[in-house]
Amino acid sequence: MPSVDRSAWLITTHAPTRILSGYQNIQGDIIAVDGGLAVAAENSLIPKVLIGDFDSLDHDLLKKYPDIQIIRHQPQKNETDTELALKWCLDSGCYQNIVICNDMQGRVDHSLAIIQNLLELHRKGVDITIETERQRIFFIREDTTLKGNKGDLISLISYSREARFLRSMGLEYPLDRLVIHQHQSRGISNVFVNDCIEIALAAGEVLAVYSPKMKL
Repeated sequence: MPSVDRSAWLITTHAPTRILSGYQNIQGDIIAVDGGLAVAAENSLIPKVLIGDFDSLDHDLLKKYPDIQIIRHQPQKNETDTELALKWCLDSGCYQNIVICNDMQGRVDHSLAIIQNLLELHRKGVDITIETERQRIFFIREDTTLKGNKGDLISLISYSREARFLRSMGLEYPLDRLVIHQHQSRGISNVFVNDCIEIALAAGEVLAVYSPKMKL
């Protein structure tokens, strides 16, 4: 587990033009992942490091960042660029919090691979989230508290053979002693009835997808 509590924001090639938190509100180190450098530039973010095989990079744009640390990988590799960036964050020992900015609307296999990366770092005790324009995606801990607003949605998906919950507070559909099996979609679209919810998980690995209520 990292010894220093710092945040890393991975701006990937498929980072959305806007994220839920707002790029202007980012506090932490910016890690550009290949073509994500363009999204960083559009949002006036100064990356600490650029990682990837550079197959989607605007090389002219790179000239604007003479001080950026460059870590280039060969295109023939086993890992995706995002996985390599996460490995760099983990190896640095600096980051307890990591946010991956990705719209999750590209290739399905790439989106699933990012969730697999999420699961690996969750198991290593890192607080890691995927952030899109409208959602946050993360694995919950045994005791999870999440602030939001009444009417927000949260979906809970079992990544274990079964997920067993102890209780919940603030949800329209209580999770008390609920078991969700890996093949079930029972945990989809639960509703916040308060501005804060609590979930107690007894066993299993559970992916959460938080969707704030969109303002009209």
